[in-house]
Amino acid sequence: MTTLAGEEKSRTISSEEELYSFFPQFAKPVRERLIGIECEFFGIEEETGKALPYLGPHGIEAILCRLAAAFHYEPILEQGHVIALKRGGTWVTLEPGGQVELSAGPVKNVFEIEKQVESFAVELREMKKYFPGIAWLSVGIQPVSRLDEISWVPKRRYDLMSTYLKSRGSLAHDMMKRTCTNQINLDFPDEPTALAQFQVIFGITSIVSAIFSHSAFSEGKPNGFLARRVQIWNETDPDRCGLLLQFVGEGKSFRDYVEYLLEMPMIFIVREEKWISMGGISFRKFLREGKGEHRATWSDFELHLSMAFPEARFKRYLEIRGVDAQRLPLIPAVAAFWKGILYDEKTREKAWALVREFTPEERLKLHRAVPREGLKARLGKTAIFELAQELFRLSCEGLGRQTGRGEQSECVFLERMNEEILKPRRTPAETLLEKWRNEFSQDPRRLIQYLEI
Repeated sequence: MTTLAGEEKSRTISSEEELYSFFPQFAKPVRERLIGIECEFFGIEEETGKALPYLGPHGIEAILCRLAAAFHYEPILEQGHVIALKRGGTWVTLEPGGQVELSAGPVKNVFEIEKQVESFAVELREMKKYFPGIAWLSVGIQPVSRLDEISWVPKRRYDLMSTYLKSRGSLAHDMMKRTCTNQINLDFPDEPTALAQFQVIFGITSIVSAIFSHSAFSEGKPNGFLARRVQIWNETDPDRCGLLLQFVGEGKSFRDYVEYLLEMPMIFIVREEKWISMGGISFRKFLREGKGEHRATWSDFELHLSMAFPEARFKRYLEIRGVDAQRLPLIPAVAAFWKGILYDEKTREKAWALVREFTPEERLKLHRAVPREGLKARLGKTAIFELAQELFRLSCEGLGRQTGRGEQSECVFLERMNEEILKPRRTPAETLLEKWRNEFSQDPRRLIQYLEI
């Protein structure tokens, strides 16, 4: 199966006005809403911690082929290479540096998310039987390999992205090849709720990034940051990354998000299974004038959606993107936190009230401070650790209201966050740094063993 099948077969968009109706069609009744997880993992040489190559007998492609055979996935090919797997609603895809990403099908609750993550971890560990000496890490940045030591996955999409993004940000290739995240996908019941969720996310996402800071090591030693991954994103493409502070204001709509996308430069389109560079023209210009013989289609628009990389974005659902990849026990906590805040109206309103009065300048200053300072950063004059504690309490409260009679509350997952992070007042990155200085005796091999899934 090719990743490009059918992408060029799409109806032409007739006007900008037609785009404004795109997102409302994906609204779901509250009773049908689900939650999804996307988790990225680094494949490494167990002895050294260095990134696995894509090609070769112990490379990522060979591992994907074995995963497909062992666990009944369908291989997805591009230019004769396996670059993804599919099984029902589950996808296993590759980031540009060979990071393996689980995109699990949406489920009803965080207990099911935990099962999905654990099941995939079992599958990855099983690969050790066939490829002795490999391992898998869940952490925000590749902790050992230099950028030039990590091979590119041979996808035309990534060729074009690497060229374009390198011209827009000094750390774009680091973002593509050296980072991993845990993303949460949520539904929305209607437009006002969707934009209220969006507002809250951009109001508190920097605090959540601080809570889950987990990218303090690179090239085998501390890198001077707690959330280096966040800093790397801050030095990527300002046209499509970072905080969308305009959505922290009141009275926003899907139309406003479409306007943001219309102005965002394009990287490529697909025609007849070929990726075509768009040279950075805006989607608005492409829609109005075309480019050569090509006219804007709905497939082009959905591809364009996937090239917007802010801390949260709308696709056919709401995707939250601001957290470093966590060790396995904490991944469900990320999902539970956002579910508790965003799927309960009272909780969402209280969370917004915590941060409503801060200025755009204060929010941006916080986002720039978090990579180095973590939970010691401040929003205006307010210590964000205090805000993190209150958000934890609110999320648990929200999850409690979402719990059916006789069901266990998903707040059990937040208790892990509370025990590991909030009670000791120490982010995952700071825990690693403390272990590095003491228990690990500054031995990179001990670090790798701790981060293995």
